Amino acid sequence: MSVLDRNAFSPETPTLHRHVSREVVWIASICMLDLATTLYWVSQGHAREGNPIMAFFLDQGPAPFIAAKIATFAPALVAAEWYRPRNPRLIQRLLRWVIVAYLFIYVVGVAGHYGRVLEFYRSLLLG
Repeated sequence: MSVLDRNAFSPETPTLHRHVSREVVWIASICMLDLATTLYWVSQGHAREGNPIMAFFLDQGPAPFIAAKIATFAPALVAAEWYRPRNPRLIQRLLRWVIVAYLFIYVVGVAGHYGRVLEFYRSLLLG
């Protein structure tokens, strides 16, 4: 680890000068993919929201659903980034487990709608 890398995790480093971790970028990307695919598949009648709380917001429309979805993951990611300089190893391991768990839940949910999802990706890739 270079001196610059060590300084990136220093508690004295101003928050605005730190880099966002790869794990946070991955989780945010997975969450946004989940959001986008849920909105698309539900609008096409290919799926339904499995989480009853999120289903309530989806019934209210896309904007409340998007706001609720972002409100469920953004504060946790901000908190992880805030705490990361104090214990980078813990936060990195925790976020990696979050990635594994989220992908597992996402894949299980998609597998529940396997036939329709397979058709979607086939049309997306093959035109």
